Amino acid sequence: MIAWSAATRADAVDRSPAATTVAIGWLSGGLLVIAFGVALAAFSPRFGYAYDVGEMPVLWLVAGLVLAGLVYALCLPPLINQSLVCDRREVRLIVGGMIAAGIAARLVLFVSEPILEDDYQRYLWDGAVTASGNNPYALSPKEARAHGRELGRLAREGGDVVRRINHADLRTVYPPVTQAAFALAHLIKPWSLAAWRSVLLLFDLATLSLVLLLLREAGRSPLWSALYWWNPIVIKELFNSAHMEAVVLPFVLLALWLALRRRPLASVSSLAFAVGAKLWPALLLPLLVRWYGQTDRRMLINAIVLFGAILAALALPIWFGGLDRQSGFATYLTSWQTGSAFFPTLERAVAIAFFWMELPAETIGLVARGIVVLCLAVIGLLVSLKPVENADDLLGRASLVIAALVLLSPAQFPWYAVWFAPFLAFRPWTGFMLLAATLPLYYLDFYFITHGRAEVFPELIVWIIWSPVWAALALEAVRERRPAQ
Repeated sequence: MIAWSAATRADAVDRSPAATTVAIGWLSGGLLVIAFGVALAAFSPRFGYAYDVGEMPVLWLVAGLVLAGLVYALCLPPLINQSLVCDRREVRLIVGGMIAAGIAARLVLFVSEPILEDDYQRYLWDGAVTASGNNPYALSPKEARAHGRELGRLAREGGDVVRRINHADLRTVYPPVTQAAFALAHLIKPWSLAAWRSVLLLFDLATLSLVLLLLREAGRSPLWSALYWWNPIVIKELFNSAHMEAVVLPFVLLALWLALRRRPLASVSSLAFAVGAKLWPALLLPLLVRWYGQTDRRMLINAIVLFGAILAALALPIWFGGLDRQSGFATYLTSWQTGSAFFPTLERAVAIAFFWMELPAETIGLVARGIVVLCLAVIGLLVSLKPVENADDLLGRASLVIAALVLLSPAQFPWYAVWFAPFLAFRPWTGFMLLAATLPLYYLDFYFITHGRAEVFPELIVWIIWSPVWAALALEAVRERRPAQ
């Protein structure tokens, strides 16, 4: 079992291997991380637009990703535990090598073809629209292509990028802070995936830096940052698939760090910008409010007002763009779901509970989503009831909220696991470590769809993905509770 309590300095005492063994372990790990990046980059052209999905080696991809996840989950935590007795100089050398290997793996993927993902096409389009001074929430890409003015010119200039945008009939779903990141990439080099990956790398390095700062605040070894920096899901989903999840993480971590530094107004501002990149960080507001309220209630009120003012300002372009059926926000919040074993089960439970009303499927889905939102809100409030004791306690409670979000979300894409990845450094729960090995099975959906067996993924594969995760988390929770009893 990978228990988070094993991570404290007090645990790093008696079972140290020879320094040579530790050095070989980290050197081997660094080489494997780089090899993972090289293999993905070399393999990725087989997933280019020149091939139909049925011709792509999806099974080989899944096998390789699962193997990388297993090596990460089974080997890295014991290596970190064994290295906790190293002196400061040795730790600095290990951390420096670990960071260098992670950067190398990321840079290699700058030349890779995104594998079975095309969300980046929307990012490049949104960046062009925002950088040109237009409201990205005003028109969908499909509408823009028929537009005779500047947006029409941009659509023609974008060429294949614009033609390949998925759900082109919907206006963008990405909030304003993310739009600023897209626009930055466009200003660096228009329509360039490499420019967007450069922006992702800047945010990713910021995330690593904040993880290291928070580890210091919590009195934990910086070696635990490897659980984020060498995570194969993070590397693949951010730097091969080029997903935008990297944008939200630094704002979340900065909010926590500023809270620990007793700077509530700056902290709540960072959290508001995190919500402006992705909506889910709002779940952390009760926890931070609890932390602020322990010291200065007047400052607490000021922080809440500031949080609301920033969000109101960020929401203006979305409001002016409209929230009708063409809005990506409306569609995502009411109907988006995939990769979950829990949510379809919840929908079936709702249908059974209200069988006498003969609710339509859309209404059942909305009720189930309401239940999930209510559960997450209750969890956010419950973890905030008791006074926060210290930095480790604050980070542990934040980890619990985000873990619940990942587990209960109706849409459970592999890149959504990136939300929790930085918190593995503080709570390396076995179940979430296992996600590195089970979530790649998501890509089997493409294989079964092309072979006329689309039902296999929602009826079987999602259970193979999530059952070990839930079981491991439940077992770990029981074992953690026993000593306290």
